[in-house]
Amino acid sequence: MNEPVYETIYSTNEDRYTFESVGKKGIILKVVKFVEISNNIYNFGFGDFDPITNKIDDKVVSDNGDLVKVMATIISIASVFLNHNPMAYIYFKGSNLIRTQLYQRIINRYYDSLIQSYEIYGLIDDEPEIFQTNKSYESFLIRKLF
Repeated sequence: MNEPVYETIYSTNEDRYTFESVGKKGIILKVVKFVEISNNIYNFGFGDFDPITNKIDDKVVSDNGDLVKVMATIISIASVFLNHNPMAYIYFKGSNLIRTQLYQRIINRYYDSLIQSYEIYGLIDDEPEIFQTNKSYESFLIRKLF
């Protein structure tokens, strides 16, 4: 993926990555956080930062007009995380079906370049299989190739 990305900041004390989406609705603070859910499997959390609750809102639709740059930034953050944690798997799914389908379309679009560096699995009923571009999945696992 050779798209432009936003500058990210890694906060060690909060173990999260942040960046600012800049678009038609102004500046929106985005947060990416990895949480270990099983041995070397990390949930990939992503959303807008809500300053009122001090939490990540993964259900909000920002519609800031910069989806490609936001997604490229997220992929870049995932790559950095996997480079620093080569034994880790990243688990992710959308907060709803539409978002899961968006993630699947991105994997499909960049599949040929992604498989050069990553193992990609699709999950159905929590059962992983090697990702197939012509199949719909409920969630995904990705790991850096050795």
